[in-house]
Amino acid sequence: MADDDIERLLREVAGVTGSGTPAPLPTSASPPARIGSMQGRVGFALGAGVVMGVGGWFVGLLLPFLGAGSMGFGAAFGAFVTAMITGAPRWLGRWQ
Repeated sequence: MADDDIERLLREVAGVTGSGTPAPLPTSASPPARIGSMQGRVGFALGAGVVMGVGGWFVGLLLPFLGAGSMGFGAAFGAFVTAMITGAPRWLGRWQ
């Protein structure tokens, strides 16, 4: 919705409820990190590394002749590097 639509709806609600002018929307001191920013990219890469590292470690526990530590480290490192190069998927930015 556009900002003018939101303001119109807030005026209608205020008129119906008799609350007068609606309170302004709160603003935070610092905006959240966007997925496209470097801070958002590093955060996404760390999260991907942790998730894939745990998954790789678990798979390493189940497979014979492979070490769980090396599988976990390899999966975490690979996921981190891949996420740093490619960034987060576009659909992830819709929730911010």
